[in-house]
Amino acid sequence: MLQGEAQHWWVGVRRILQQDNAGITWDIFKTEFYKMYFPQSARNAKESELMHLKQETMTVDEYARKFEDLCHFSRVCQGAPEQFVEWKCARFEDGLREEILNTVGPMEIRNFAELVNKCRLAEQCSRKWASARNARREQPRRDFNRNLAPQNRSFKNFSQAPRPNLTSNNPPARLSGNRNNNGNQMQDNGKRLYQAQGYPVCPKCGKFHGNVPCRFGSNVCYYCGNEGHMARNCQLRTAQNAQKPPQHGRVFTMTADDAPKYDSLIRDDDDERNDQ
Repeated sequence: MLQGEAQHWWVGVRRILQQDNAGITWDIFKTEFYKMYFPQSARNAKESELMHLKQETMTVDEYARKFEDLCHFSRVCQGAPEQFVEWKCARFEDGLREEILNTVGPMEIRNFAELVNKCRLAEQCSRKWASARNARREQPRRDFNRNLAPQNRSFKNFSQAPRPNLTSNNPPARLSGNRNNNGNQMQDNGKRLYQAQGYPVCPKCGKFHGNVPCRFGSNVCYYCGNEGHMARNCQLRTAQNAQKPPQHGRVFTMTADDAPKYDSLIRDDDDERNDQ
């Protein structure tokens, strides 16, 4: 089976080995052949590759073929098969993917052909399970998108809702809504409305307050920004309210003779009939 350069090499080596008219055994031939075409360094690299071989993205058949090829160069697998079959099965299991190893590992199979066959079946079951899982994930997503469609013409477009004043330095007024057990207004009401309108919502308080820093949860006054009191007890607010001039109500009197002079006056139907 040697051809070309290998044939020329064998002719020269055979003359050296037959100098004493001694027969050339198969072991002698392999020793000389490996010394020339397959040195010990290459065999050590193949054996190291076998010890670190992992299935990863390969199928079970691809992994088994590569594993068998490397076993031919392993010194452990050079004796009788019954001497290394258990080591071979254990090494093959070490390189399997986790979902396949979890299935065949507890079986403790020590026949290499049977082990490879069980791995093929486990791989098929794993693919079917992954396909069914992906189908279940897609189904709720399609149903959710279907439920978001408007059911009738009375569907309201939140984009037409009034927009808050972005240039104001004061935070928007608190929206009316449900209250919790402590009497405090639930933060989720304003958050949902501003999200529907497309405004950024503060991740801390759940509200939109423009460029004003969020003071939720801090021990500061929402009116003056100082610490130690609340807005309803703020002295600055009380002082400013005290400086405002009081607004007094005014009363206007009108006689029956003056009433016809004003067109904007609201009149009763009985009065009109009496005038007529």
